[in-house]
Amino acid sequence: MLASGSDLHAMHTELPPLVTLGNPRLAQPSMPVAVDQIVNDDFQSRLRTLRLGLEHHGANGIAAPQLGWFERYFLMRDPSNGGDLIYWINPQLKVLSADLVWYWEGCLSVPGIKAYVGRPSAVSVAGFDENGTAIKRCFDGWEAHLFQHEFDHLDGILFPYRVADPRHMVSATEFEQRGDWPEDWPLPGAKHAPVRIVND
Repeated sequence: MLASGSDLHAMHTELPPLVTLGNPRLAQPSMPVAVDQIVNDDFQSRLRTLRLGLEHHGANGIAAPQLGWFERYFLMRDPSNGGDLIYWINPQLKVLSADLVWYWEGCLSVPGIKAYVGRPSAVSVAGFDENGTAIKRCFDGWEAHLFQHEFDHLDGILFPYRVADPRHMVSATEFEQRGDWPEDWPLPGAKHAPVRIVND
């Protein structure tokens, strides 16, 4: 695995600041990566830095635009495979089910906000890994949700844009008090939904 970080890299790498909500660059679509550049030293260094960013922030996923690199790649955890990390470069997505699965979402680029978001429950995905090898997977449930959250970053879409009703967004402080919410707030089932924040 070419991008498998090292202690030496960590010692000499300063993480770029997170790009957050309100910065117009986050709303712009990112450019594809030239496949023959994936194994280049400069790009591999960025992949390692992306991994350091995910680990530093304790996130489940992180996309290049969040660190100011407006190219089409991200890194995500795969809980179905022991929490392994998967790089997705130039990813493509096909929705396999019109049924929605609902989870609470947060985002490093949208600090202090949580939202209850519905996304298609199953997707087929393809792209390239950190070695430039073509990969394909099918995800459902939470993994599908996480992939779509990170994929959206590459198209300039943040999770608040996916909220069906503004009442489905709450402050992080209020989210911690959800045990006091009415049973049907902000949607039936939301109060007791699994607490698996997509990215935080």
